[in-house]
Amino acid sequence: MNRAFVEQVARFLVVGTIGFGIDGGLLYLLVRSGVDPYLARALSFPPAVTATWYLNRVWTFAARQGAVRRQYARYLAVQLVGALSNYAVYAAILSLGHRTPEGALVALAAGSIAGLVINFAGARALVFVSGGSAAG
Repeated sequence: MNRAFVEQVARFLVVGTIGFGIDGGLLYLLVRSGVDPYLARALSFPPAVTATWYLNRVWTFAARQGAVRRQYARYLAVQLVGALSNYAVYAAILSLGHRTPEGALVALAAGSIAGLVINFAGARALVFVSGGSAAG
């Protein structure tokens, strides 16, 4: 593996950790406030995906800039595909009776790992493409 790729993966993981913090923090607060964990997950996702798009745009894939709106739309589409696997794992764990704020965080962590590869591959290949061909 070349160094640039390894650095890109590391940055993606850092950004993902920040996104997880946003998503998990909001999820925890919402569930703790009495919001249904399934609804809370739907509410915590949009701020996290917006933050990770921006951070990936300016830091992880900074050399691969494109048209902002089109790039965000592609990023959101890729993230939604990853989110489907993420949410399937999340819902499966919740269905086992882990509907507490802590259980929701465990389910979120497991789901995040499930969606990680899909999200990175899609972001790299379809969103932040060299020369802006897919993003421009």
